[in-house]
Amino acid sequence: MSTVNFMGSYSGIDQTMIDQLMAIEKRPLIQLSEKKTSLESEKNAWNDVRTRLSSLFDKIKVLKSEETYTSKTATTGVGANLSVSKNSPEGAFKIAVRQLATNTSVIGGKFLAEGQDATAPLNLAGKFVLNGKKVAVGAEDTIQMVADKINSFSGDTKVKATVIDSRLTLNHTETGNQAITLSDVEGEAVLENLGLGTTKSTSQGKNALFSVNGVEIEKTSNSVKDVIAYTTINLVKEHAAGESDTVVVKADTAKTTKAVEDFVAQYNSTLQFIFDKLAPGTVGEKGTRGALAGDGALMRLQSSLRTMVTSTVTNGNTSLKDMSQLGVTTVDKFGQLKFDSTKLTDALSKNAADVKNFFASTDGEGKEVGFVSRINGYIDSFASTSGSIKEKTDSYERTLKDITKQVDSFNLRMERKEKYYITMFSKLDTAMMQAESQMSWLTSQISGLTGSTSKK
Repeated sequence: MSTVNFMGSYSGIDQTMIDQLMAIEKRPLIQLSEKKTSLESEKNAWNDVRTRLSSLFDKIKVLKSEETYTSKTATTGVGANLSVSKNSPEGAFKIAVRQLATNTSVIGGKFLAEGQDATAPLNLAGKFVLNGKKVAVGAEDTIQMVADKINSFSGDTKVKATVIDSRLTLNHTETGNQAITLSDVEGEAVLENLGLGTTKSTSQGKNALFSVNGVEIEKTSNSVKDVIAYTTINLVKEHAAGESDTVVVKADTAKTTKAVEDFVAQYNSTLQFIFDKLAPGTVGEKGTRGALAGDGALMRLQSSLRTMVTSTVTNGNTSLKDMSQLGVTTVDKFGQLKFDSTKLTDALSKNAADVKNFFASTDGEGKEVGFVSRINGYIDSFASTSGSIKEKTDSYERTLKDITKQVDSFNLRMERKEKYYITMFSKLDTAMMQAESQMSWLTSQISGLTGSTSKK
């Protein structure tokens, strides 16, 4: 049986008034929630700073790589191109391709009768020799099974078989003037029955013929590694008589330029993010104050990054002293950078090793020195798993957990308090109802006594 709640019927204090009382009681909870929101915002901001510093770290590491400064590039020709390495000699190479290397091939005669099933057994038994390897044919073998047997020896014979239009075709796996030799085992005539006898046609492979700077060269392959040191020549098309390609090999300054461009872009992005998080904000305008406004640690990081990027690098392995000599200078008082790639290209053309040593080299004791190690060391002190940002975020986590416990405990107290109010005011209503009932009874009794007295 349900209970009817008459709370407020006599006292006038109903659930709405209790809710108002509880709202006053819960004001400290609002303060805790606001503090929690603020701390979470600060913690997330520091995590974002750490992420950006890690990205800056990755960009700087590229400037430490040997490949960033030693890579070579080559222009592409119509008939030939070069695959270069860091040790490839620089210069122009005039390449004329007279003949591309081709594969030796044998096309067998069509030996199946018209309408004969190509998947049916050949009813042929015997052996033949292909490039010194015996191949046995059984009576139950199909033409495809014979091809598969030939291919099982391709590692030894350098010959691959394919079935095309009911013919066996053989191709040497290596280009050039290579041989495909076929012979029957004495007393057997398997090859003729397979179309590889008198009905076959042979296309003999050719060697590549080309010249490099006037030197005539013949090779079995179209990919040649032993003509220009540390360089592969790829022949792709025959030139017409009198034509040639001039392929130029030079230092790949574009790789270094891009590495510096990427560093400058990430540095500017990181510095702008820090600036936004430190923004004091505008009075009366919500959302304009940075999550870490006034944070001393972040201000020190901001100041140190500006100083470290523009200050002189002490490094006895290079004549370069600061980034401005490579085209990197500050744009404004906030520390944003700009990059003039022409200065870097000029420095690389004069002495690429000097540029590389400015960014990264080692001293006499094997210790890393230069721009990269200086910046990385400082970033690592902030962004590593044991850095100061990790310590800060761990501290935020501990504080937030403590606030969560306080909130849970406070909510429990508020539940008890609300139950107390409901019980107390319900009892008050009951008491007032009983009092009213007693008053009505007393009034009726007095009225009865007064009537009786009047009659007498």
